[in-house]
Amino acid sequence: MFQLIRLESKKFKLGWFIKGAILATILILFCLCMISVLEKSEGTEMLKDMTGFFTISGALVRGVFIVFAAVLISKMIIQEFKSRTIHIMFSYPINRKKILGAKLILIVLLTFIAMTISHTVVIIGFIGLNQIFHFISAISLTSSDFSAEFIKVIMFSLTTAVAALVPLYFGMKKYSTPATIVSSLLIVSVTCQSMGPNFSLANIIYIPLALALIAFGIVALAIRNVDRMDLN
Repeated sequence: MFQLIRLESKKFKLGWFIKGAILATILILFCLCMISVLEKSEGTEMLKDMTGFFTISGALVRGVFIVFAAVLISKMIIQEFKSRTIHIMFSYPINRKKILGAKLILIVLLTFIAMTISHTVVIIGFIGLNQIFHFISAISLTSSDFSAEFIKVIMFSLTTAVAALVPLYFGMKKYSTPATIVSSLLIVSVTCQSMGPNFSLANIIYIPLALALIAFGIVALAIRNVDRMDLN
């Protein structure tokens, strides 16, 4: 399985994903800084403290990488089924379930790692810039607070990375890339809504966890059906 995952990563030349993740991280950090500046000038308090910052940054990062995961699903799975190039792989003496499983594991790993690193960089970057530009005056973050937040980042990144496989169901219906992307945007709207400075649906672990369970069911169904696929 590890060999298949490694081959898949080489096959799709994932440099674009890394570059995109870096650019997205920079843009998210820039947006958070600009939000802080605008809110401060207008006297509102969306990012009045680190709790508000963690809420908004988490929603932004997870929303962006759910869409990134949908793009990966489209490139690595949907397009291969649509163009029938995956049938060539299925003709090899390799278990079909392992081939599809390797693709899905790679998507989850890439999404999880990128999301975790991006959110961590955003947090550290914002704290560092805040020391210079004072976006948030009431900032208080101890090492234990940072450790607790980092654990939370890992938990949400993992559940969200798995939940991001839900668009696979819609994409596989008619091998549609637009359906895959649009369904990922619907998931973002459900999981990453912010309803105030200190509350976001993205902070409720049960939502991405429930979606992750649904994603497991979708993956199990896709893997089961792949053995029944006619190659003619």
